[in-house]
Amino acid sequence: MLWGAFTNSMTAMMAQSHCMNVISQNIVNVNTAGYKKAEDMFQTSLSETYPNWNIFGVNKTTRQSVDRQGTILGTGGNLDMAVNGQGLFILSTTPGSPTSETDYSFGRAGSFLWKVDNTATTTTAATTSTTYSVAYDDTYNNSLSRGAEPPAANLQPTYLATPDGQYLLAFAAGTDGTFTPSSTLSGLSAIRTDFYTLAAGQETQNMTLRANVDANTERSGTVNFSLPVYKSVDNPDTSVTDYLSDQLNFVLTADPMAENTWTLELTCGSNGGDDPTDPLGTASGTATGTFTLVFDGDGKLSSVSPAGSGGSTFIDTTVTWKDVNYTSSVTTTATATPVTASDISIDLSGLSQLGGNSLIYNFEQDGNVNGYLRDSYFTNDGFFVGSYTNNESKRLYQIPVATFNAPNQLDAISGTRWALSENAGDIVVRVQGGNDEGLVTFTAAAVEQSNVAMEDEFTKMIITQKAYSLATKVFQTADEMTTTVRDLK
Repeated sequence: MLWGAFTNSMTAMMAQSHCMNVISQNIVNVNTAGYKKAEDMFQTSLSETYPNWNIFGVNKTTRQSVDRQGTILGTGGNLDMAVNGQGLFILSTTPGSPTSETDYSFGRAGSFLWKVDNTATTTTAATTSTTYSVAYDDTYNNSLSRGAEPPAANLQPTYLATPDGQYLLAFAAGTDGTFTPSSTLSGLSAIRTDFYTLAAGQETQNMTLRANVDANTERSGTVNFSLPVYKSVDNPDTSVTDYLSDQLNFVLTADPMAENTWTLELTCGSNGGDDPTDPLGTASGTATGTFTLVFDGDGKLSSVSPAGSGGSTFIDTTVTWKDVNYTSSVTTTATATPVTASDISIDLSGLSQLGGNSLIYNFEQDGNVNGYLRDSYFTNDGFFVGSYTNNESKRLYQIPVATFNAPNQLDAISGTRWALSENAGDIVVRVQGGNDEGLVTFTAAAVEQSNVAMEDEFTKMIITQKAYSLATKVFQTADEMTTTVRDLK
């Protein structure tokens, strides 16, 4: 029986010692983002058996708390994101798309940074290996525009990764900007952005004008509005299409005979209609069409003739632009470069004829210049967005999470990362607003804190210390009894 006392107390001390290590690890990581605490559980175990009696000991098992959420703390960091609800970020040890289940890991630590893949073959985003300046001189329009400037060669890809080098996986946007998420691990790739990534602009194709023409304008009097537009030109030195700013002028003339009726003509460029040497504004280009606008008794635009394809208050025009002079550090002599004609649909439903000043309330047009990636950030609806120098933003990736039937049964790699395990059950990949079933939301510019509660850990530490002391007392007593028996013999 004394041997049983030794065994019982010895296994108890080993179990409590391990428990103290677990508690210490929890306390050390109390401020580690995404850390999930562990706790030891104890049970009686049969150590040895002999005829007519058994020796029992203490066995320990460590239980994880992957499914217990920590407090979400705002950081303001554009590369930080917290999962609010179920699920874990999907990570990979290699850039690109993983090829094996062993490449995957999962975690809740949502603080990321850019990691350059120094092992990748260097790439270039341009057909030339030198950076150079580009200029378009629009002599008719008194303007100078800058075009796309190809970057230097030998660019290496950069990926979004955790501080310990794990790449964040997501669903990349298709060429049309849409996403095709999957409920499995297929289709995922590491979030990648490259320096000087080009976001192509576009020429103006659609416009909306909301404005008022003064109802008290004299017969045959005119009202002029000017709106910016963008035209496209092929860069002679590269395959890039550049988009240059220009101007479309609306010249409205009150009908001398009919009330509530106006004639609309379109001119081009900053000289349009104001330069005595170019009264029709044809130096920068010409726009097709002369239109008749009729307003009702309430001052609302009732019809346009001829009406455009968009409806009774739309007009369609084709602008034939003049050539522009092109120069660069490669092509130093000015070269006349043709500009692609623009087909523009204009919505005039917001045009009114009321007493008072003639003025523009607001306008919209869908053209823009080329832009280059300058920043990136997460959003609360679960996307990774790129911000470009032309003030455009694009959704680049949709962020998924992995859910399991028993997440606490995942194999622990560290306190913030876990690997696949059969005991955890089937994996389901979810995206917010898709197949999330209300289980997943995101908080951008925030991280999930550790779920360790210091007061609980100190309480467990006191209990563990006491249990360890009691076990040593049992061992000491058994030792003293053994010594006494030996001396009696």
